[in-house]
Amino acid sequence: MTRNIHPVINIFLGLLRPFIYANFWVAGAVWALTRLSEFQLTNWWEAGAMDEYGYFVLNPSFAGVNAAGTLIVYGFARLFESPGDEGLQSRISQWRSAMPKTAQLSMGLGVAYVAIWWALYGSWNLLFLYAGAIAVAALYPLPFILRKSGGGLRSIPGLKLVVIAAVWAYVTAVIPSVHEGTFTIGVFFERFWWTAALTLPFDVRDMMVDQGSIRTLPHMVGSRNTVWLANLMLWFSFYLQIQLFEMPLVYTFGLYLLCSIIIVLANPKLDDLYYSLLIEGLPFLLLGLWVLSPYL
Repeated sequence: MTRNIHPVINIFLGLLRPFIYANFWVAGAVWALTRLSEFQLTNWWEAGAMDEYGYFVLNPSFAGVNAAGTLIVYGFARLFESPGDEGLQSRISQWRSAMPKTAQLSMGLGVAYVAIWWALYGSWNLLFLYAGAIAVAALYPLPFILRKSGGGLRSIPGLKLVVIAAVWAYVTAVIPSVHEGTFTIGVFFERFWWTAALTLPFDVRDMMVDQGSIRTLPHMVGSRNTVWLANLMLWFSFYLQIQLFEMPLVYTFGLYLLCSIIIVLANPKLDDLYYSLLIEGLPFLLLGLWVLSPYL
């Protein structure tokens, strides 16, 4: 007698979707990329000082506050979402419309964490470093900015990709390295290409929803050309990972090949979890490879 596992799967997905749709998973991706930068660029494990009791205390990590900030920024952007020209909405937007309290809760948790972290470690120098990213994140969705074009910086054709990739690169790589005095321009571009490569499949997924309100790269060059461009950006990131951070060549190539296949297979007909769970989870694999690299 075979047991029907569909109810079990539905229960699992019912628990998983709130975690993903309320932005906790994407916040985790930001945490992973920031952690990776701290390990690669700042000698984070060795950095620190002795406290008054003679214990070694590590420097504060930016990973948690960046993740919390992601909860705030993504939740803020969702407040200004609107259906496409034909009333189309993504599954995530539909879920958030039906479950507004969950998204608000994630924003509230993000605000609380940032407030506590800033009280402990904040400074004017850090505020200056974060100011640009905060400004761009605030202007990106606001409907009264560039109202004639559709509202917000995202209404400028083709700018959505650049804004997302640049802000993620700046927050997860530039800020930790600048804070420790180890920044080089290659650090920015490696993270920019990685983030852009993982962002483009989402633009392909959202082509119908974005049509008219936001003109992204797939509207300009087509979905398949966009996917191949994403792969090109991914391999730019691979080259910089090998050159700048001396990642193990064979294992890094294997990981990037896996990422490349996942991107190539992306198309609008796939379930939303393919994007929101699998593609957004790839930064965890990159972090895991770095952590395991001494043992490979």
